Amino acid sequence: MNPIKELKKEFTEITRLNYIRALLGWDEQVNLPHGAFEGRGAQNALMSKIVHERLISEKIRNLIKKAEKLNDLNLIDAATLREAKRAYELEVKLPTELVEEIAKTASIGHSKWVEARKKDDFSIFQPLLEKMTGLQIEVANKLETHPDPYSTLIDLYEPGATYNWIANIFNESKPKLIKIIKKLDSSSDKPDFSIITQKWNPDEQWKFSIEVIKKLNFDLEHGRQDKSAHPFTTSLSSTDTRITTRINEDFFSACLFGTIHECGHGLYEMGFKENIHDTILAGGCSMGIHESQSRMWENMVGRSKEFWKFWYPKLEKRFPKNLKRKNMEDFYRSINTVQPSLIRVEADEVTYGMHIILRFEMEKDIIEGKVQVSELPNLWNEKMESLLGVTPPSDADGVLQDVHWSSGYFGYFPTYFLGNLYGAQIYRDALKKNPSLPEEYEKGNFSNLLTYLRENVHQYGKIYQANELIKRITGEDLNPNYFIEYIEKKFYPIYGF
Repeated sequence: MNPIKELKKEFTEITRLNYIRALLGWDEQVNLPHGAFEGRGAQNALMSKIVHERLISEKIRNLIKKAEKLNDLNLIDAATLREAKRAYELEVKLPTELVEEIAKTASIGHSKWVEARKKDDFSIFQPLLEKMTGLQIEVANKLETHPDPYSTLIDLYEPGATYNWIANIFNESKPKLIKIIKKLDSSSDKPDFSIITQKWNPDEQWKFSIEVIKKLNFDLEHGRQDKSAHPFTTSLSSTDTRITTRINEDFFSACLFGTIHECGHGLYEMGFKENIHDTILAGGCSMGIHESQSRMWENMVGRSKEFWKFWYPKLEKRFPKNLKRKNMEDFYRSINTVQPSLIRVEADEVTYGMHIILRFEMEKDIIEGKVQVSELPNLWNEKMESLLGVTPPSDADGVLQDVHWSSGYFGYFPTYFLGNLYGAQIYRDALKKNPSLPEEYEKGNFSNLLTYLRENVHQYGKIYQANELIKRITGEDLNPNYFIEYIEKKFYPIYGF
């Protein structure tokens, strides 16, 4: 058999093993009884061991070597070889025992994170986080794909990216965002934020969120939505995509915009071309590109005025008491209030970047050993005060708010802000090619935007790398100025400028 065909077959089976592992993870966060995490940890460790040993086998190594000698590979075969080689070369550096220990620690760590957040007690989570931090430092030291360990971890989520590249982008954007925040804060005509901080019926919130994702073309024949402590998206095959949300009775935005955000991820996962289904290419080319899809649907579409011209009458019918003596313009401005807030996933588009910069800076210091885990709660609060001018009243609303570190996802957070930047650049191109898109939202038609994204982003999966994809779509490298332009154009009128 042709070595590329054999390589595809091997990685299709590895991909399916990863889907089984994802099923364990989905069930862990959605259904698992609290006392069952240790058993699940052992199962996750076993699955990680099986996948790891399959990946680093002599058979995979030899197939890669043979495939490298082939000439004139087509686009999909060349991408398959590139991704297979990357996966092998990373995995072969990691001892099986380390891979197992990370998986086991992640399961128990998630349980402890849930408990610590619920009880607002960082000490419950601290020992597991200390262990996981040590494991991730060990991973970085063994992989050594970059001179500094934090860049090595970033590269796992944003291939090719480094700390310095991201820091330069953030440093360019940060003063511009601060200037915008200060200008908006000086307005004498601020939105009424209290509209969305009333009591909103949880059952009706859930029903409305399902109604919205159906209209956004999330295929409930090949996916579903559930509830979890922290919203997430996972695929259990190329035809089975799961999303979750969480409901806050006192804050309308948490459920709906969390749902739309995860729907954006889900639409990407549902959109790969059929000939890469269940292959190594059936995934986002980077987490920054993946986040561009979720942030685009959540904010650029979901918080747009045109979106609410269609949805507001339906919302009024579900929540007549909440919206009594309010109009669509009041509500639109309320969901676009810009103000420093405690929780990243509930932050507005303008201040959101500060939440990411905080985590980006802290992660580097943690991985380089400059900050100890025991110091994180106080350091978190200090940075929140410095960057956003607010101090968390509890660790549950501070250092314990995100689930990522419990799973060892150091290097993931910066991709959220990169997602804003990629999203603004891609959405600008979509509007340039389809100027009538906003008018279509007013009529409840979101299919043409999805068609554009399917054609330009989704179908390719990992065939193109992020830098190739953004240039292919827009004709240039990532340009953070488009996000700043988008923010100014949208928010200055909301605030009367």
